[in-house]
Amino acid sequence: MAELEIEQGYAGFQRKLNHILRRKDVKSFEAHVAAHPMQARRLSHCPGLTDELVEVEIYRAILVRSALKDLHHEALEWLKDRGIDPPKARSKKPRRGGRK
Repeated sequence: MAELEIEQGYAGFQRKLNHILRRKDVKSFEAHVAAHPMQARRLSHCPGLTDELVEVEIYRAILVRSALKDLHHEALEWLKDRGIDPPKARSKKPRRGGRK
């Protein structure tokens, strides 16, 4: 598979995932992640979880996606109301040979 096709497939996966996360649809989320385990990466464990735990992962996933920034406050409050820590911000790795 050509590199461009892989990138387009990943971008399509991300767009659909954002749409599903906006709806907070547990079953669609599980099905989408299960159908695309390579693209799902850190979410690939979700299809084996209970619906309640998948819902937690949905709200955590919303918080790490800049495309869903308008939902961050709601997601943070939802997690806090349940005593669940939000995901930690990922540190940016410095680029090799890039700007300092």
